[in-house]
Amino acid sequence: MNESQNLGTIVRLQRNRLGLTLLDLSKKSGISVSHLGRIENAQRYPSTTVLRKIAQPLNLDENELFNLAGYLPIEEPKTPDLEKHKLLEELDILVDRVTADTNRIKSIIRKLNKKS
Repeated sequence: MNESQNLGTIVRLQRNRLGLTLLDLSKKSGISVSHLGRIENAQRYPSTTVLRKIAQPLNLDENELFNLAGYLPIEEPKTPDLEKHKLLEELDILVDRVTADTNRIKSIIRKLNKKS
């Protein structure tokens, strides 16, 4: 996975975690739906201006997005923060799983409601 795909995936995952559609993010950031979709699909690489506009609606720190985009050097966490960093990564994985499970449950409920 290259940097563009990685950044696009992170933007999509965070948007989904927050329950935002591309249209929602577009309205909040002022970036077109098509441009956001291309960023998420690694067809476009966002400028710093675009990253600044989407950071707040995604509840991400600007510098965090700049690091992910490769615009700032990634700082390795200091030893005391290393465990916290690892726990946060583990938490992200668990949140992704819960989100996927929640979406699957909603899908099953919708199907059951249609059959009723």
